[in-house]
Amino acid sequence: MPLAESPSRSSRVSGIFAIARAILLGTIVGYLAFRIYSGRETIAALQLQWDPQSLAVALLSAFVAYQCLFLAWLILLSRSGYYEPAYLRQYLRVWWISFLYRYVPGKVLLVIERARMGAEIGIPAAAGAALTIVETLLAILAGCAVSLLAVSYYADADGRLLGIALLLMLGAMLMFPAAFRWLRDLPFFRSRYPELGAVALGHRDIFISVIPYIFHYLLLGLSFFLVSRSLQLFSWSDLPGLCGIYALSHVISLIALVAPGGLGVREGALAVQLARFVPAGPAEALAVGIRVWFTLVELLCYLGVSLFCRSSRVRFRS
Repeated sequence: MPLAESPSRSSRVSGIFAIARAILLGTIVGYLAFRIYSGRETIAALQLQWDPQSLAVALLSAFVAYQCLFLAWLILLSRSGYYEPAYLRQYLRVWWISFLYRYVPGKVLLVIERARMGAEIGIPAAAGAALTIVETLLAILAGCAVSLLAVSYYADADGRLLGIALLLMLGAMLMFPAAFRWLRDLPFFRSRYPELGAVALGHRDIFISVIPYIFHYLLLGLSFFLVSRSLQLFSWSDLPGLCGIYALSHVISLIALVAPGGLGVREGALAVQLARFVPAGPAEALAVGIRVWFTLVELLCYLGVSLFCRSSRVRFRS
């Protein structure tokens, strides 16, 4: 009897999940649309001053930022014993195709596709899925660390507060390997996914792997700043703060699993933060516009990978 009820129960959970996603995204999109409409006169009064050189640097910064994510994955593969230099192009293809799957319908499919496609080039599916989850957790840790740059935007914080926050981040990184080993060694995972035994990440592995994520957020923040400079809303002194609030919006979107690719959630979180310093309307328009900007960069990267990295199934492990 329980076997017969399992599909229907799964269907109900999926239905509830879909409804929650629709309500969340509808609410955020409605909020952004209302704010943009309310501030339409302010938006119309803005004077755009496009600087081709700044836009070129912004494009390059965003491009390198996404390669930092790929580099972090390669580091995790290497530290886990699954990296083979000869298959770099295959790795590029696996990472980028699965990365874009997070939009349809969300992050769960990213994990599934990373595991499935990774298995085609010798990475055990369980290890591929585990490393994808590790990626997400490290991205959250790095994003929290970079978001500390925004503390000065919200309060006159002294060095002690920043020091405590940094110590908390370091503590989380120090606890990460032990927590992962504990989860990996549980009887359920040990019996069903023995391949996870090869994913042995120590403190050094975690600290080395988190560095590209920190650069990822900093470079995205720089790209965001350079694009937004066209609206004459910020000065160079705002760069650290903007890096921090953009990193924080990323962290919030990573935690919100119901949002495909963080759509809506990231823009809403960014708009709320920008509204403290930018008039209503421009803040929301900028949040939406920067999502379009980074999505275009992602598609350009994907196009390049599709053109130069052909599909190939290579199994270099027995």
